Amino acid sequence: MKHAIVESGVVANIVIADSEFGASQGWVPADAEVSIGWLYDGQAFTPAPPVVKTPEEVQADIVAATQARLDAFARTRSYDDIKSASTYAGCSVPKFNTEGSYCQDRRAETWAKLYEMLDEVNAGTRPMPSSFADVEPELPALAWPT
Repeated sequence: MKHAIVESGVVANIVIADSEFGASQGWVPADAEVSIGWLYDGQAFTPAPPVVKTPEEVQADIVAATQARLDAFARTRSYDDIKSASTYAGCSVPKFNTEGSYCQDRRAETWAKLYEMLDEVNAGTRPMPSSFADVEPELPALAWPT
């Protein structure tokens, strides 16, 4: 049977135990949908209220996700990250020079576009995005040159 370990009115963990053992531990029997973070008032469970992030937190999340997108792209060709891939621009090995130049350009274009969007948000001419998903479609496409 599913039980919630409740600490200060918040579900801290979920465990599976038989009813007798759960009761002996002070755990609360819980329905399938109850999860960590839910609230418990001594009678019933309720989902935790949504976390409302500040505009600065949303912006920081978007910046981090943008960096992660660039780094993940570079890793598809076994580079450590986009910065590492970009260092190959101008090298004497044609394959690495081409890939490094491409990464260097996409990296610069991506950040230029993102900062343009964020400047529009800060100027009040664009609504604040709620997440990275709101801005990703406007960022430059990432596809290795053939």
